[in-house]
Amino acid sequence: MKVDRDHSTMFRRFRWIQPLVLTLLAGSTELNAFQVETNFPGASIQVFGIDAKRQALTFSPTQHPGKGWACWWHFRLTGIQTNRPIALTLIRTSAFGRPTRAMFSHDGVNWHHTEPGVRIGANQIYRHQPTHDTIHFAWGPPFQLQQARALVQRVLDRDPSARASELCRSREGRPVPALRWEPANPAAAPRRGLWVEARQHAWESGSSWVCQGFLEWLISDAPEARKLKQHTRIVVVPIMDVDNVERGAGGKDQLPHDHNRDWSDRPHWPEVTAAQRGILEMSQAGEFDLFLDLHNPGPGDKTPFFYGSPETHLPPIRKAHQKRFHETTMKHLGAEPLGLSPIIRVSGPGYHPLWRHISKNWVAENTAERVVALTLETSWNTSNSTRQGYVSYGHALGRAVAEYLDHP
Repeated sequence: MKVDRDHSTMFRRFRWIQPLVLTLLAGSTELNAFQVETNFPGASIQVFGIDAKRQALTFSPTQHPGKGWACWWHFRLTGIQTNRPIALTLIRTSAFGRPTRAMFSHDGVNWHHTEPGVRIGANQIYRHQPTHDTIHFAWGPPFQLQQARALVQRVLDRDPSARASELCRSREGRPVPALRWEPANPAAAPRRGLWVEARQHAWESGSSWVCQGFLEWLISDAPEARKLKQHTRIVVVPIMDVDNVERGAGGKDQLPHDHNRDWSDRPHWPEVTAAQRGILEMSQAGEFDLFLDLHNPGPGDKTPFFYGSPETHLPPIRKAHQKRFHETTMKHLGAEPLGLSPIIRVSGPGYHPLWRHISKNWVAENTAERVVALTLETSWNTSNSTRQGYVSYGHALGRAVAEYLDHP
């Protein structure tokens, strides 16, 4: 009897192993059962329930304490049976992590929208009819450090005037890739200056795709692109918060504050310190004209828009240049399917306690009065908010920037 009790106790203690034993006994076909994989950079999912028979998953983004909003999610499903639909139920996240449509990919490269999900209270249910046994699902089209490096290499392969640069090393030791153009400086034609950066908030992956589109246009055969590079010092940073992008964290409102609240006299983040140093060098040389910080906005913002600085930061010359730049972008970005708002919103004292430490406001305070500094918020929760839509928007942004800088 003692032996029986001991065996019974041991069986209860290790009851978690029963499903594994049953799977092994069932044969090799069950080893490929419906399951979630997260063994790649940027993966983020907390599983609350999984039903292999129904191909149903209940999940939320991973919570990363101190690393910002839990709104980014990305995972891979394997062992999918293509003769039945998949049901994904997203729970326990804010509206920022709850897109109307999820993104899916069969190869982790090409991304497409699912059909619109069904909203039930604070939850969102996405249903998808699979055609492959392995599928990635994500909040939006991912853009990781690996893609930033590959983008840099494509630019270098296409454009001998481009120079790869490492903006800095992150706090966790990762390289922050950047690209530079430093044309000759004839005395009769002073150089212009342009700084473009994306992803100060890690979850806003669409901003990196807009940045890629801008770079693709910049190395194209367009005469305007060639002319811009001949007369303009250009710095482009596709990902600022590389650590949270790789971790799969949101980054927004991380501790002690996020990258776009860090533009002070003593920044916490190495990426901000390096960006400030580069911008000040260009400005002090009299070769800085335009700063663009690329973001994605709230879920209800269906039309892209710019954030500008308050009136206190808009001397007459900057105000006039900002108006001309906005009119130019309306012509180019406004013609895109995503469109562009005719109104520039303001992030000043009533926007956030650290409003002076927002990047564009810091640039406005610390560079010449002619410099235009804006945040571009490209909508992510629309049917046009796809990899292709973002890249096309970046092309249009390039055309607008070239036209603006061609007229001092």
